[in-house]
Amino acid sequence: MERAENPMESATPRSPRSIEGWGADVNPADRPAVPKEKPSDVHTVRGRRPQQQIADVKIFISPEHPDITPVFGTACPPRGLSGVLRGAAYKFGEGRLAHWMTLMLADRIDVVEGLLDDAIHARFPNLVRERGWGVAMTHDRSGKGRTAERSAGIKIAAAVGVIGIIAAGAYMATRRRRA
Repeated sequence: MERAENPMESATPRSPRSIEGWGADVNPADRPAVPKEKPSDVHTVRGRRPQQQIADVKIFISPEHPDITPVFGTACPPRGLSGVLRGAAYKFGEGRLAHWMTLMLADRIDVVEGLLDDAIHARFPNLVRERGWGVAMTHDRSGKGRTAERSAGIKIAAAVGVIGIIAAGAYMATRRRRA
């Protein structure tokens, strides 16, 4: 029985050299894109680097990256215990859990430091407005608002109590230092 001729076999060249464009990287004159290839003036992945921002506060630099980015935020400079913890966190590499957990702890401590600073300067937060409890009590028709009223009252009382205790402790500490 004779084998039927496959139309694909007859169309497929036997030698790769007979394929047009084969080995295009051997001779640049045969490359289809050679006239279009020109040296680029882009030297980085993101294009031209912006002018370097001048740091007027402490900027933490990761051990994985040799330089700081050209533009960075300075709205919340490191301060107090949270700043010390951030400095300790940046001694670890970004791939280590200790780096991220220390940064999270520093964030939580920064919140407490902010509350202490507010209490020392007699600026107390409006928790009902900031947490949205007033809106929940007014516009929640599912009945959860009444529960929110009770829990909001408890939370407000607890927050006022904690801030009062902290403020009293800070006041007593400054009195002892003066005496």
